[in-house]
Amino acid sequence: MTVYSVYEPPLPAPDLTERADRLAFVKEGFSWPAFLVPLLWLIYYRMWIEFVVLVLVYIGLQLAFDPDSQGHALTVWASFAIAVLFAFEANDLRAASLERRGYQLAGVASGRDRIDAERSFFHVWLPQQVRPAREPAAPPEPRRESEARTLLPRGEGEEVIGLFPRP
Repeated sequence: MTVYSVYEPPLPAPDLTERADRLAFVKEGFSWPAFLVPLLWLIYYRMWIEFVVLVLVYIGLQLAFDPDSQGHALTVWASFAIAVLFAFEANDLRAASLERRGYQLAGVASGRDRIDAERSFFHVWLPQQVRPAREPAAPPEPRRESEARTLLPRGEGEEVIGLFPRP
């Protein structure tokens, strides 16, 4: 089961279809593309600050270790460790980047794959977006004296949800 956080842009489109197309689904957990090609992954998602920081980290690794064979081996292993760490944190960094750009969390979706998660999300999200305007509720009518006498004493004949009687 894969879990996705769903983010909506700061200025939603007036058309519901276009608004649904602009939603960003961010997978929770390890990201294989971010592990295999981290810099290209950052460019693809336009995460420029993170891109510059990662490039500086890789440059710092090159400068920190000697250019001899042992220093090169240490650089490779440290780069591998940073790539693994980055792959675990990449989707969280993407969510933070979206929030920094003004995106709001619209919900959470889960499913066997992304298509299933989108289907389950839109099954709940779409009816909430097309709600008809509600009419103001009428004030409650006062009880009559005859109705008040027919009420059962507290605790008798009440449905119970969990441990609490329904009000």
